[in-house]
Amino acid sequence: MNPLTRLVCLLVVTGFLSGCMPSSLLDDPGVSLPAKRSKQTYSQEAIDLNDKAVELSTIDQNEAARLYDKALEIAPGYYVAYSNKATLLIGQKNFVDVISCFERLSNLQPQMAERYVGWAYCLHSTGNESEARRRLRFAIAAYNERLKEKPGDPNILINRALAAYLSGEIELARSEIELVLESNPDSEMAKHLLKALQAPNKNNDPWNLIFD
Repeated sequence: MNPLTRLVCLLVVTGFLSGCMPSSLLDDPGVSLPAKRSKQTYSQEAIDLNDKAVELSTIDQNEAARLYDKALEIAPGYYVAYSNKATLLIGQKNFVDVISCFERLSNLQPQMAERYVGWAYCLHSTGNESEARRRLRFAIAAYNERLKEKPGDPNILINRALAAYLSGEIELARSEIELVLESNPDSEMAKHLLKALQAPNKNNDPWNLIFD
């Protein structure tokens, strides 16, 4: 499983509680998301090219990348192909090119919080820590937008805490995970994350929790 896939899996299968968090970072990350884009339809040819590229992504990455590019030539707004291409590039540690994908994705799907996290990882990997932290704030803002539709959703709130952790707010993230366990004592992912946060952190790099 490549790093971005592991990241998305980790960000999807976790749990938290809303309304108990006095953190200004979580409640007000200090950034504003672009307006949400209306739903679009894409040509079947672009969809088929993307699907074929996904099949080839572990067999022939060069051909997969070519097919993603072809799909995007046909449907420049096809965010799924951008997302999948970003996954491919991150696995190759091609951080410069993947940052360009994330820039485009943020315009096409400004509410896609997980991609802001992936974008932040690439910036972190290229030494741009201040901009990486800013991308994480956008991720938190995107999670806050989701909470407006699903108040108190445990998955969204643990994701938001993870974004805070990755931005360096380790104690804040730990306290948030402890809160989820108070309300969701059977949450295996919360238990796992709390254990990871309490363990010694390799090289003092929060990203090692996901990408090590």
